[in-house]
Amino acid sequence: MRQHATIASPVGPIRAKPARSYLGAIQVLVRVVLMLVVLEAVLIVVFRLQVRPAIDAVRRFNRAVLNPAMMKLAGSAHWYASVIHHQGRASGRSYATPVVVEQAGNHFYIPLPYGVTDWSANVTAAGGCTIEHRGKLYHAAAPTIVPFAQAAPLISARLLRSLRLYNVRSFLRLDITGEH
Repeated sequence: MRQHATIASPVGPIRAKPARSYLGAIQVLVRVVLMLVVLEAVLIVVFRLQVRPAIDAVRRFNRAVLNPAMMKLAGSAHWYASVIHHQGRASGRSYATPVVVEQAGNHFYIPLPYGVTDWSANVTAAGGCTIEHRGKLYHAAAPTIVPFAQAAPLISARLLRSLRLYNVRSFLRLDITGEH
């Protein structure tokens, strides 16, 4: 049977747990952090080497798990992700997809880490979309896929480091045509 030290306090006695009980929690936390670091390293290698089956698996996971979670904050004034609203090419159905958007003057630049996807093809086919960015709603038109080198001078240094690390090769550029 473990003995716990008792500490007197104004609201009554408090039983202090031995330091060993916290050691297990710290070990679990360290293991989780190490697993996340290894996962990040694997993702970087997958994207840099363009391992298509693995990239497609990441895309499917993001679509099924991360995107629904991201939609809770995406587009808000203090969140890094924005929401792109677009129509399906064949179905005509309305979609909303969380994306990273960089605004540069009268243009939005959206990195395409997976290359052309359903949402980017929908926006291109429709000739535009609506974007929720930093708490505001914008109309955007004239979608054009531009190479990394053309967009890079307009992208923030912080985002640029990540995009280079993941070997992003192109962006979808949209002209901002109005604000709601």
